Amino acid sequence: MGKLVFLGGTAANNTWRDGLIEALVDRGVSADVLFNPVVKDWNEEAKLREEKAKTEATLLVFYVADPKQEGNPLSAYSMVEATMALYDKPERTVIVFDVDGMSGHPLKAMSQTMKVLKARFPGANIFGTRQDAIDWLASQL
Repeated sequence: MGKLVFLGGTAANNTWRDGLIEALVDRGVSADVLFNPVVKDWNEEAKLREEKAKTEATLLVFYVADPKQEGNPLSAYSMVEATMALYDKPERTVIVFDVDGMSGHPLKAMSQTMKVLKARFPGANIFGTRQDAIDWLASQL
């Protein structure tokens, strides 16, 4: 099987996947290796496809950002899922912390989460900017 990159993390009203896919394709990465789990109708079939992609993925990317929902400035489950992946599959896990547009407590929480994860997993692929993640992913794919 060839490479497969699972694009997990923040969903809701944040469309980071579209921009990340476009940037990687512009850098020569085939769109076919990028698995976007977001679908219009989240049903059992979609869930099974996502779980299969997570199992088969060469890289598990967890993009943690503002969900852009009223009253919900943090993607809490994305942080939990990314942390679990670091413990379970550190060699395949990539985390991107995107604090663009954040301020106050959400910014502090995201920054502290990134800091402690980098300290606990010093060899992990944890990025504090979208561009650093794009550059690294493009070099790997």
